Amino acid sequence: MSAAAAAAAGQEVNPGVVVAAVVEVEWAECACCGLREECTPTYAAGVRARYGGRWLCGLCGEAVGEELAAAGGSAGDDGSVVVEVEAAIARHAAFCRALGCRSPAAAERLIAAVRRLLRGAGEGGRKEKAKAVLVLEFHDA
Repeated sequence: MSAAAAAAAGQEVNPGVVVAAVVEVEWAECACCGLREECTPTYAAGVRARYGGRWLCGLCGEAVGEELAAAGGSAGDDGSVVVEVEAAIARHAAFCRALGCRSPAAAERLIAAVRRLLRGAGEGGRKEKAKAVLVLEFHDA
C-alpha cells in the first residue's frame, strides 16, 4: 500500500523522512607536509586560529604541539606564544622538507602503508596475535 493510499484509508503514515544536511567543505593544505585534506570551514578556521593562520594536518599539529610542550610553552603578555608557535611550525616544516614529505609520492607511500596496516588488522579468525610492523621510507621525488 502506498503512503497516499494509507493516508486516505486513515492509517498513520510514517514515511521515515531523512533530511540530509548539505555540509560545505573546503580543501586545506598542511603548511608543513603538504597533505591536502577535505574539512569544514569551521574546523579549518579553528585549526588556523591555533597555528597563527596556517593550516596543519593532525599529525603535524601533534608534532608542533609536542615541540611546544618540550620547549615549555610559557604564555607571556608580549606575544611570545605566537613567536613560539611560529618557530615550532618552522622547525617542523624544515624537518618535513628534509624527509621529502611534500612530494605526492610520499603521501601515496604513507597511504599505502596505512592501508596495508589496516588490512592486516582486519583479518580475523587467527588464534595467535599478529604483530604489525609499519616501515615508512621517504625519498625525494
